[in-house]
Amino acid sequence: MKKVTHLVFFLLIILPFVLSGCNLPFKIVPNTPATSAPSALPPTEPPVAVTEPMTAATTAVTSAPQASTAPTQITHTSIPADSYYVATQVAVDCNTGARLAAGSTQVVVSGCDYWNREFLERPADGPVGNYIPALDILWSQTGKSTPWIFLRIKVTSLVDEPAGYQAGFELDDNLDSRGDFLLLASEPQSTQWSTDGVQVWQDSNGDVGGSKPFAFDQNQSNGYDIQLFDSGVGQDPDLAWVRISPKDPTIIEFALKATVLPNPNVFGWWVWTSIGKLNPAGFEVVDRSQDDQTWDVDNSCSWIFGETPKEGQLANLCTILEPTATPAPTSVSGSCPVQTCPFLSFWDSSTCSCKRFFIIIPSPTPIIIY
Repeated sequence: MKKVTHLVFFLLIILPFVLSGCNLPFKIVPNTPATSAPSALPPTEPPVAVTEPMTAATTAVTSAPQASTAPTQITHTSIPADSYYVATQVAVDCNTGARLAAGSTQVVVSGCDYWNREFLERPADGPVGNYIPALDILWSQTGKSTPWIFLRIKVTSLVDEPAGYQAGFELDDNLDSRGDFLLLASEPQSTQWSTDGVQVWQDSNGDVGGSKPFAFDQNQSNGYDIQLFDSGVGQDPDLAWVRISPKDPTIIEFALKATVLPNPNVFGWWVWTSIGKLNPAGFEVVDRSQDDQTWDVDNSCSWIFGETPKEGQLANLCTILEPTATPAPTSVSGSCPVQTCPFLSFWDSSTCSCKRFFIIIPSPTPIIIY
């Protein structure tokens, strides 16, 4: 009965409007999604500021999610004690500061800088620029006391250490003149052992140096490509440390776990200082830089820990001095008697005393400063 009543209502009320073409007394709105944000939100929600229209396609999250937990605190269980060095494990470098003190205005010292051998002596910001004492390596040294390999660098001065300062060692574990590990510290400050700013890198595919290590051959290797340690983060949080020597403020000391090397008893080593030039992926430096545009960098010749080096054993090996027999003392008429002097020193008859000399560069014709 209800269906019949509805039908009658439609025929009597609605149908005349349809047949006469008149507008309906209400409007039919299609069911389409909204294309703009509502002008007001329900009173149960807080107001939200909208800076641009939102559409159904806006799904990306533009802010980074908040960390759910605090970073893990690094706990150190193995900290180096006093350092230990071997007397014969010394590589001596050019003293550019001494040359400048003598009145030279040329920073790059003749006989101390060989681009094509990657033996660089450029502790300045230009060929006649500002000399930077923190870059000027005087000598470096290594030693080993289980479980640590100790390494240190003496520079002219660390006062006013420049921003971006770097110091470190390359270690060659198979004596092929290619660095296999890079130990690097950035802006060391403390006289206490610290892992801050210390990194250890490894070359996994042996391509550092290209076809000719220590030579400009435009090698495009990927350098040191595996980071083993970064300021205490790594498989071993105690792997490497750095400090300014508490005994000498011009010396930077490193301590490295010997276990990082396949054979920690014999390895080659050489040292670097720089301001921003020691990019692990960019080794070797001469293959990624230009000679006349490369400054703020110094390095040393190479030496071998654990065995007596042989001439030519490494491409940039320091000059090897063979001791000679000391002649018997004789007397000189009218002067003091000639005395026997220690190795690496000579008798100066004008002062009647022994004076030391130092070989300062690894070249076929060593330069000697008395």
